[in-house]
Amino acid sequence: MKKEKQLLKIVYFDEGAATDFIYIFEGGKSEEHKENIISKTNNLETRTEATVKGATKFLSFFKAEGSIEGSAAFDREGSTVIKRALESTILTDYIELSANKAKKYVKIFNDKRLVPYPESFSYYKMLTPYLVMTEGTIDAGEFKLNPAKMNQALIGGRGYYELMTIEKENPIVLRFNIKAFRNNYSISDLVKMNLTFHTIEVGTIELNKLSMKSEFSIEEKQNISGFDLFDESQTNTNSMNCKVYDVILAGVYR
Repeated sequence: MKKEKQLLKIVYFDEGAATDFIYIFEGGKSEEHKENIISKTNNLETRTEATVKGATKFLSFFKAEGSIEGSAAFDREGSTVIKRALESTILTDYIELSANKAKKYVKIFNDKRLVPYPESFSYYKMLTPYLVMTEGTIDAGEFKLNPAKMNQALIGGRGYYELMTIEKENPIVLRFNIKAFRNNYSISDLVKMNLTFHTIEVGTIELNKLSMKSEFSIEEKQNISGFDLFDESQTNTNSMNCKVYDVILAGVYR
């Protein structure tokens, strides 16, 4: 029997999407699940508060000011412990649900490496943090882009970014919540790793619509992309409809 792969490292986990997913499939049990999370939070807060009080009493023997600083430090640590515990609960519940009751609704892509569509928002998102170190502008056809200002605009103005890969000889688009990366990973790290992705199909898109010009509705010639992810014989690559998937979890499985 084939051994099931184990999740060893989390690169990305959209906690909000996973929570909604759990609530939807739990049906009438959703309130019970919420109460369970609240109960765990309250228990952790009580234990953390007790730890802080004990620590500050201990520190007060040395210096009152030190006890206040110690209390603040323990408060921060306690908040981190609570946050991690809740994330762990949601992650565990999601993995169990996606492997059983909701299995047919979750599409898993194994051992995939991603690329950005040329001159897309994702493409520039990967570049702009480093281009801030340079001077001048980026020539993007009818646009003249300032790297520093563009980086700030992308941080504040766009929540989801798309990357591409191949599944069964067809291009597909995976969409990421920029705030859901874990362990100091970022979107630019995804092109350097082979990962497994838990996703939900949300629709389709023409590949050429991923370019920044298309998103701003600026007319452009439909030229075939030079990037070599796709077979050069596919002359309609840019205009073909591709399935779009929102990513819930991405990580290393072995």
